[in-house]
Amino acid sequence: MIFILPPGIRLSYDGDTGPRRILERVRDDLKARYKNTEIRVDQCVVRVRFTYNAFKFEVQPAFENADGSFDYPDTKAEGWEVTKPREEIVATKESNDRTSTNMRHLARMARAWKNANGVKMGGLLIDTLVYNFFDQTGGYDAAGTGSFDLMVRDFFEFLKDQPEQEYYLALGSRQRVHFTAKFQPRAKKAYNRCLEAIAEEGKTSANKKWREVFGTSVPLAKSARESSRSFRDTEEFIEDKFPIDVSETVSIDCEVTQAGWRPTWLRAMRRGGILLKADKSLKFVVTSCSVGEPYTLKWKVLNRGPEAERRDAIRGQIVDSSKRGVRIEHSDFRDEHVVECYVVKDGVVARDRIDVSVSNTSVRAANAL
Repeated sequence: MIFILPPGIRLSYDGDTGPRRILERVRDDLKARYKNTEIRVDQCVVRVRFTYNAFKFEVQPAFENADGSFDYPDTKAEGWEVTKPREEIVATKESNDRTSTNMRHLARMARAWKNANGVKMGGLLIDTLVYNFFDQTGGYDAAGTGSFDLMVRDFFEFLKDQPEQEYYLALGSRQRVHFTAKFQPRAKKAYNRCLEAIAEEGKTSANKKWREVFGTSVPLAKSARESSRSFRDTEEFIEDKFPIDVSETVSIDCEVTQAGWRPTWLRAMRRGGILLKADKSLKFVVTSCSVGEPYTLKWKVLNRGPEAERRDAIRGQIVDSSKRGVRIEHSDFRDEHVVECYVVKDGVVARDRIDVSVSNTSVRAANAL
């Protein structure tokens, strides 16, 4: 939300301290009105988060220029930057009208993918990439919902094949949209999941593949086998506990150890084709995180496959760290397992996952993965 400031106060907020002072003034005025609401300054905006429904506004104070653009405060740059949202709105509407509203649909699906898979992408970058996708193909301009599976497949193919570059030119305004995290690797994974889901169309497994791409917004179809299952479905979903708005990055890895053996890292093992065996100690740790302290870490350890079902050991609950920044587990039985990490700060702002394939089953009692 852009809040247009009175032009008469503009000179009062020149200089290096001007951006922060105007943001703090807007923050203080909002706090005076909404006394029980969480309100804080965040670089270019004032974030307003209403606790009762976790709804969040980003209020951007700005001065309007004669050409219709706006100057907005940036505390990181310690100056005023220019934004041209009106030109971007016009370009969005033109593309959306031309594509029979498919641009809006695809932009929403891209945001669902971003939040479900921890991809650090801003809304303007997503809209620009969606706009560029439709600009280079007319094949989906009149597509109905029956073709959305092919549309998202081709969109992720478009994303994964994007060359490495420092910025894109925003739709309409042609301003530079910078970004710091690569999206191509996760777009490639989404593209492969789309191929698998399309190949399994009509089967209950297809919904599971689509859910890996877009998260819990995709409902799961129940098979006859699932309806008569004997194990408890204990999996929880972070979307049911916190609002999701991925804007930062976090990376996790797992230190694998066993008495008498040298510790090694799980991602390196996977790259080298080394199998993870049972009876290993697993220490999942955060290897990098762009979120400033303080924040809270949450984890999910999900067991999949026949052995997990036979043991009634699906797990999948949202849990805390075993100790600061660390989740301790133990490899126990063969199958595919997933460990996810969530960084919670005014909602989930970053997430990562690591697949854990255990190649055999322990002869000891079950107690973990």
